[in-house]
Amino acid sequence: MENTLRCNCNFDIKGIYGLKKNFAKILLIFSGLLYLIGLVFEFKILPYSIDKTFLSFVFIFCYFALGCGVLQNALKGLLKREFFNENTLMTFASIGAWVIGDGAEAVAILLFYRVGEFLESLVVEKSKKSIQMLASLKVENAKILQNDKVVNIDPKKIQKGDILVLLAGDRIPVDGTIIQGESSIDNSSLSGESIPQNVSVGDNLLSGGINLSGVLHMQVTQNYENSAFSKIIKLLEEGNAQKSRSEEFITKFARFYTPIVVFLAIGISVLPPIYFGIIAPNGFIEGFSEVFYTWLYRGIVFLVVSCPCALVISIPLTFFASLGRASKEGILIKGSSYLETLFDTKTIIFDKTGTLTKGTLIVKAIRNYSTYDEQWIMALAKTLESHSNHPIAKAIAKLDAQVLEVENLQESAGGGISAIWEGKKVALGNARFIGNLTQQSIGDDLIGKCQVFLALENEIVGSIILEDTIKDEAQEAITLLKSQGYKLHILSGDKESVVKEVAKQVGIDAFVANLLPTGKVECLRNILQKKGKNKVAFVGDGINDAPSLMLCDVGIAMGKTGSDLALEGADVVILNDDLRKIPQSLSIAQKTRKILWQNIALSLGVKVAIMILGAFGFANLWMALFGDAGVALLALLNATRTIR
Repeated sequence: MENTLRCNCNFDIKGIYGLKKNFAKILLIFSGLLYLIGLVFEFKILPYSIDKTFLSFVFIFCYFALGCGVLQNALKGLLKREFFNENTLMTFASIGAWVIGDGAEAVAILLFYRVGEFLESLVVEKSKKSIQMLASLKVENAKILQNDKVVNIDPKKIQKGDILVLLAGDRIPVDGTIIQGESSIDNSSLSGESIPQNVSVGDNLLSGGINLSGVLHMQVTQNYENSAFSKIIKLLEEGNAQKSRSEEFITKFARFYTPIVVFLAIGISVLPPIYFGIIAPNGFIEGFSEVFYTWLYRGIVFLVVSCPCALVISIPLTFFASLGRASKEGILIKGSSYLETLFDTKTIIFDKTGTLTKGTLIVKAIRNYSTYDEQWIMALAKTLESHSNHPIAKAIAKLDAQVLEVENLQESAGGGISAIWEGKKVALGNARFIGNLTQQSIGDDLIGKCQVFLALENEIVGSIILEDTIKDEAQEAITLLKSQGYKLHILSGDKESVVKEVAKQVGIDAFVANLLPTGKVECLRNILQKKGKNKVAFVGDGINDAPSLMLCDVGIAMGKTGSDLALEGADVVILNDDLRKIPQSLSIAQKTRKILWQNIALSLGVKVAIMILGAFGFANLWMALFGDAGVALLALLNATRTIR
């Protein structure tokens, strides 16, 4: 993961003192206190005096104690022909202060710079915490079952099919399926879900969660590199390496801005003294030194305030903090460029199944057309579907009913299943399959639902109604998005009656149904052609959504149930599938934009004002120091508001 934030001035924040952090901190505090004592005697605040030569040595000591690294980096920059980095600017400005006899202000330039640097490093570290927290969740050791013995192993050596043992308090190292035991899993650090998930045999576990109670045996389904947690960390690393359009613009802006203001500072220092000292009548002979020092001081003020670090560092930090805040909430945004795209998103298109709905069918009702009781219909249906892996079969197999004895089971792909029960032929399937079997015409009269039919000896004796339920939070999320002015659509491959019912329940007016994946793409292209300057987001979860996720300006994938292909193609991943995270991610984006403009206005406004005042002699070096280090710190503190 990227560990530094770097501005165009070669200002490097890297926890900033490296291996000598404690010593550097002590030296900074000691030098700062010594400098303050020196100021007391310099400005005669106390009724005591001190030898001026000794006081000069105090300031010289403070200057080199604080500025050793700055001077060294400035020299390296000059040798590399990097004339406009912050170290060089601070060095020239502080030397200029010595030239005009202001040793106290020369030290102040470096002191404020180092204090600002230290405080900025604290701000950056705070903004990193939520992302670093994810990286710290990596498991160092795993327990694997080998020859009936539990052995510790490096998680990177775990292979598919291995059996892991998870004790209470263990973090899950890789993805897998429970084959023994029951427990509760805490996924809060990964997905933002605060309520533990109860799990048992057959449930899938994602890496990164914590086993809270019982002992679990888990069969590995993905090795370390391909597990959910490793993919998330990889995406975070890649995301933080990407630059937004704003960052790229500010970087280019600084390349021109910095040398321009440096040359202006030189011009302010040199041209007026030349004019007033040589060209102007009666100049040069009298008062040249005073004129030279006056304009050199103004040039130093201009030089100190000229560095654009407040602007250049605060903008990437704002994005960095926003990405960290989003990851803490279970929203993985793959880079600041996609966060910036969310600024301008005005249209959001939803897939239906697994996005607005839970993607899992449940039995809603049972119809009985026979003399048998309902329990018999449930038992026979469960018996037949217990031998199938179809999603409908899995829902029916969960019915609370007895399993009967049948023989000669035969499954028709995409149709249904048949068998012999007590010498009689029974079958369960869709309207077409049962219609062909019984030679009857069957109409599906239920809007928004799925229906399968049960036949006994070529006579329909009952039916089971299933539906994919809408997510609990869907209506709340859609209502919030509509209140914020977003245009919402549904594009689905399901039949129109089903899509219409879902759209009605969640509150979306525009929808298109019966779409193949290619049809979805075509619809999206039509919408994208009419979008103007605004951006379009697509929200989906399945393999067939991958082209749509990649085609839109920003693709948002449901990460909990989403396919690997969909997650790879998405720009934003909702780790816990909560639709309310979509308006939350958009709110984070809008807050980020607001803070960006505040920092731009603050940085440029204060700097330009002090430059103008300094050029005309109304701003002193202390004001310039505030315009540089002070404004940089204010901008950075403002940037971290996205964390809260």
